[in-house]
Amino acid sequence: MILGAIADDFTGGTDLAGMLHVHGARTVLVFGDGGVPAGYDAAVVCLKSRAAAAAEAARMSLDALARLREHEPRQIYFKYCSTFDSTPKGNIGPVTDALMNELSEPFTLAIPALPVNGRTQYMGHLFVNGVPLSESPMRQHPLNPMTDSNLVRWLGRQTPSKVGLLRLPVVVGDLAAEARKLRTEGVEIALADVVTDGDLDALAEAFAEMPLLTGGSGMGMALPAVWKRRGWMAERAGEAEPRDEGAGLILAGSCSAATLAQLERLGGAQASIHAGALLEDPEAETGRVLKEARRQIREQGYGVIRSSATAEERETTGLDARLVAEELETMFGVIAATLADGIARLIVAGGETAGAVTAALGVEAAEVVRIIDPGVPAIRPVGGPVMTMVLKSGNFGSENFFRKALDNT
Repeated sequence: MILGAIADDFTGGTDLAGMLHVHGARTVLVFGDGGVPAGYDAAVVCLKSRAAAAAEAARMSLDALARLREHEPRQIYFKYCSTFDSTPKGNIGPVTDALMNELSEPFTLAIPALPVNGRTQYMGHLFVNGVPLSESPMRQHPLNPMTDSNLVRWLGRQTPSKVGLLRLPVVVGDLAAEARKLRTEGVEIALADVVTDGDLDALAEAFAEMPLLTGGSGMGMALPAVWKRRGWMAERAGEAEPRDEGAGLILAGSCSAATLAQLERLGGAQASIHAGALLEDPEAETGRVLKEARRQIREQGYGVIRSSATAEERETTGLDARLVAEELETMFGVIAATLADGIARLIVAGGETAGAVTAALGVEAAEVVRIIDPGVPAIRPVGGPVMTMVLKSGNFGSENFFRKALDNT
């Protein structure tokens, strides 16, 4: 195995796996504590550690590391969101520290940027489609509101390790030499500026043999080319995977602005979950939504169940956001398991929702089969239910994403 990756949520893992697949790496996804299959260029273990307590996130990540190391990967990669979703207490810093300690590595890089999806870093500041992170919709995230665009400062709050910056002028120069200089200055984690795909290519060439890297999915675009040039991975002929026919189901647990716009663009009948009713009587609300989903599948060939609401709508409810999120995850898992036998295509928006759904379906591993949008692949379970799945990060996908996913799974 060339790369063993640990992702802090499920859609983030599929994002990285999709990037690796489209650039020629045979890639498998492993969900939760599932076993890691052999015979792949890359394996991505998807965890639900982003919103866990820091100590628990570190424990889960070290467990995933142990499973990956059984396959002797050349490099370990800790994957988190390109918008650096975290709180001032973690979990990016604590997990990075735990992995560095376990691997006895004194230095690593943090490379969150993903230019193809509008995430860039310049002089340590992260931008989303040209807007500073703290002014983007991420400032209203219900679990991890991002209120500081300076990632050097943000990460520095999460870890006792010394955090430094690999500046853009250096990224286009002698990267390895600058990394050595930062290490002599005591830097243990260096955030790398990236504004173009070319910057990712330069980082991949310089650090493909570093035992531990961390970042977003962007490096999944750049690393496979280096592997091919160095003879680690053979060219793979692309094979068209057959598309599934049959009913579809969309489960939208994300409340991101992108998902809301995508649902609006899709149109058609959509069943909205009422948070207050769910907290008051989960069984009744689940039954109501299931009935509506079955009606939609009969009439339009697919069902849409959504929990999404605008930030203003969420604030007016006065409900505890974390409690609602927990109940929604449970409900989405029940719905997926209940309807699984009657659907061939399952599309899920939102990392926490994806984690609940894959667990409820008993999916332990899946192989990437095609790409729907940048960072969003279609996958097929390995030894699990016979269906094609798409697990989408809330912020990802084009405006007509859901239609594209229905038409290409």
